[in-house]
Amino acid sequence: MAEDWARERAEKSLSQMIDWIGRHDSRSAGLMGITVAMMGALSAATPAIKQWSNLFTFALIVTACGFAMVLYQLMRGQIPRMRAGKPSLSFFGTVAAMPQDEFRSRFVAMTEEEYLDDLLSQCYVNARILRSKFRCLKRGLISLLLTAIPWAWAISLAKSL
Repeated sequence: MAEDWARERAEKSLSQMIDWIGRHDSRSAGLMGITVAMMGALSAATPAIKQWSNLFTFALIVTACGFAMVLYQLMRGQIPRMRAGKPSLSFFGTVAAMPQDEFRSRFVAMTEEEYLDDLLSQCYVNARILRSKFRCLKRGLISLLLTAIPWAWAISLAKSL
């Protein structure tokens, strides 16, 4: 009975973590949309190159660097770099890499204890992935907030050219 309770808890925990990955992706999409909209507004306000002043060029470069940092963090959050742990029958990559018959036989042969260990390993791996994803999202959001200052300045300068 205690093993059933532990397995159910591990399955629920893994399911909740997978749900959080979806939440991260939704928030990242929102941040990407805002970033692209800001880039579009700046592009629309930017005059021809021959009209640029040195100050406007500087503001534009600082803003472009800020946008580059936001996009870098968003992309890094979409594809977190983690060291591969032990192969898991709860991970689609491991399952897809083996023939169907081998997967079936290995899965059916798993003991309850091995299954629980596999689930707990996946909980740990997914927790690390989530931490990485949300750190990147936070850095991207902070980068966008900091980029808003030179972005507004660049638009203001563009209108005065």
